Amino acid sequence: MIANQDLQISCDINDNSFWSNYPVLETFLSATRQFVRREDGTVKIWAASRDWFMEEWGRDTFISLPGIHLVPKRLGDAKENMRQFSSLISKGLIPNRIAGGFSQYNTVDASLWFIQALKSYYDYSGDLNFVLEMRGTVTEILEYYKNGTSYFLHGEGQAIKMDSEDCLIMSPAQATWMDADFSFNGTSPVTPRNGKAVEVNALWYSALRFAACLERRFGGADKAVEYGRLADKVRQSFNLKFWNPEEKALRDCIEGDPHGGAIRPNMLFAISHGGDLLPIDRKILVFECAKRDLLTPGGLRTLSPRDSHYIGTYNTHLPMHEKDKAYHQGTAWPWIMGTYCDSLAIVRRHQQKSSSEIALEIASVLGPLVKFCMESKFKSLPEVFSGSFPYEPGGTTAQAWSNAEVLRILDKYRVVQEMNGLL
Repeated sequence: MIANQDLQISCDINDNSFWSNYPVLETFLSATRQFVRREDGTVKIWAASRDWFMEEWGRDTFISLPGIHLVPKRLGDAKENMRQFSSLISKGLIPNRIAGGFSQYNTVDASLWFIQALKSYYDYSGDLNFVLEMRGTVTEILEYYKNGTSYFLHGEGQAIKMDSEDCLIMSPAQATWMDADFSFNGTSPVTPRNGKAVEVNALWYSALRFAACLERRFGGADKAVEYGRLADKVRQSFNLKFWNPEEKALRDCIEGDPHGGAIRPNMLFAISHGGDLLPIDRKILVFECAKRDLLTPGGLRTLSPRDSHYIGTYNTHLPMHEKDKAYHQGTAWPWIMGTYCDSLAIVRRHQQKSSSEIALEIASVLGPLVKFCMESKFKSLPEVFSGSFPYEPGGTTAQAWSNAEVLRILDKYRVVQEMNGLL
């Protein structure tokens, strides 16, 4: 048996009856609540509510926070989560994982996702007072990333720093969300992604633009100019170095990982979170590449099937060192549907599509996942699906960011309302 449950995901995109037959939004709101825990007087978001990962992970918390706290308007809980992690920041680093009373800082992107969550909080709430409260944390993150910071992993120092020549962020192996290592000692990372990772630098650019706006708003004119100039250089360097003219896509990682030219979904963050980082013609090409190579009913593949390293089946029941080889080498992840759908909307708006047309296209993309959640005995979305047919579910049976990102998209683009109006 490969799958972690009996239910298989439907590939029938013409079956739309479930949109009106099931309480879709209510089910996803209920699904996301299961990841919220109140312990020791604080609010926590667990990465999963079943099987494993039943603990706090910084990256997962801040990717999940909009769907879990902001969509249902639990703004107080959102602030509490951000205050808690802000209090644990060390040399500009937000913890990757909190377990057993200890914080681990082995990640390059958790701090950048913290800033994205703060941006989302402001978009939902308009609460400038809390943004001002977090201003010092934002500044600390950017200054340490600019000047250099580090953490220890496997007994060695791991450096994170802006390259002064191109203003892009450099990070070590196993520091992004694609961090599987079947040796468990740092000697065999499956997708090392050392060097300059595409989504890290898209998030870095977004953080610089956000910080420049904050400084202008709160009277830090000199800092606003500095961050704006850095962002301008990042945009120039990003387009020069990450663009792959042969694939008409973005390289996944440069100046490090020898497999850095791989077609992976991380390039979509340059569209969904980058603002004006890419010109529109490149946004369209990147999106179309992802749609062609990576989109499945269960999420976005982590690697193009055209790649010789592609592994299309994820077997949850194999030993860890075996299944980790497939974890980010083709396995599809539902949570990346969030950035895919945001990218879709950006591209389609440029193509003069209406809000209703965009919502209906998103419904066709998310339909299999929504139906799976409705029919699952767990009433939840799992961590992953196999990247190849029949797209078996795998990993944890209830993963926070899978459910949170689908809920966020359903809410943002009024997908359920549009589908019910059509049926």
